[in-house]
Amino acid sequence: MEPFRYHVYACQQEKPGEAPCCSRQGSAQVLEALRRELAAQGLTGDVQVTTCGSVGLCGRGPNMVVYPEGVWYSNVQVADVPELVREHFRNHRPVERLANLDPGALRAEVEENRAKAMAALRAAQKDS
Repeated sequence: MEPFRYHVYACQQEKPGEAPCCSRQGSAQVLEALRRELAAQGLTGDVQVTTCGSVGLCGRGPNMVVYPEGVWYSNVQVADVPELVREHFRNHRPVERLANLDPGALRAEVEENRAKAMAALRAAQKDS
């Protein structure tokens, strides 16, 4: 038995310079709105929210992943939060317009972004 029905991992990644990341795209505001809306709808006991580092979709943030279904959401804005909470967490229906529905494309994008991040890290190590 699970202690809560849903577990949300919300990216709060901060990257140096101008690299795309969720924090630069408003993830703190989305996270705050999510916590407020869950409380307003009486769902804090059903939904655990955990902040995390990069989920690999840095250019499309803010991003979050919802388990147990494994639904990956991108470009989540504060205005989307009431719908997300109502539909996914209350009515158990993922919000398709925000969801990444192609697992193959999702995996390819994450791997491409990971390769870019590793290349940047190697370049920074050479410069130091």
